[in-house]
Order: sequence, then structure tokens, then C-alpha cells
Amino acid sequence: MSFCQFAQYKTGERLDQAFPSVRMAQLFYEFLGRYKEWRLAKLQVMIGTVILFFLGLVALLIPWFLPRVGVFVSLVMLILFCLAIRYYLEVNERASHLYINVHILHHHLSGKLEVGFCDHHEPCHCVENFRGFALQHYRISFDNGFLR
Repeated sequence: MSFCQFAQYKTGERLDQAFPSVRMAQLFYEFLGRYKEWRLAKLQVMIGTVILFFLGLVALLIPWFLPRVGVFVSLVMLILFCLAIRYYLEVNERASHLYINVHILHHHLSGKLEVGFCDHHEPCHCVENFRGFALQHYRISFDNGFLR
């Protein structure tokens, strides 16, 4: 066996991943769910930034290109810009909260990996297998303290 299968024997549950304990699997899946939410929120923040930049630029440049109706269009763009700022601030706050949650879970998982999280009494490769699994399948590294 290439992966530690301790949790299957202890609990009778079938785990298809590299988790030597059910608690570690639950913690990792919670981390993974929050991580995916955070990545989506980060993408929404980036899209919001582009929309804000576009609306602000259009609101400033329209009066020069369309002098007669430009002021009216510019006011409409400014109203849309204000609504976009409100949306951006909400998404950015949510992304910040999710980052804090993900960072805490990442730190917790990293700590468990440093201490060792399996119930084996003899030397094993559970930690290396888990780190390799997370890096290979999810591109999440537990070797450093950074998330991308």
C-alpha cells in the first residue's frame, strides 16, 4: 500500500484518500471547502476591481467624447460605479474573512503534520504521503506557511 490506511481498519469507513484518521479527513475536507470558497471570493474581488476600473474610466472619459449627452451618461456611470463599490466592499470583506478562516485551518493542519497525526507506533510515511497527496491533487502545499 502506498498510502496509510489506518482509518479504514479502525473505523470501518472507506476512505479513498491519504488520511490515516477520520478526524484528519474531516479537518482536511473542511479546509478544502473553505479554500475553494476563498478562491472563488478572490476571483470575485478581482472581477470587481476590473469592473470598478472600467466604470470609473468610462465615467471620466465619456464627457470628452460625447459632449452633449456625456454628462448624463457620466452621471449614470457614476451611479453604477457607486453600486459597484458597494458590491466590491461586500465581496472584499467576505474574502478577507474567508482568508482568515482558511489561514487558521491551514495553520492547524500544518501543526498536525509537524506533530504527526496518525496512531502508528512504528515509523511510517503518513505525513509525507498526505503532503504529496494534497500537493498533487489540490496544489496545496503544507511545507510552507503560505497560501496561494
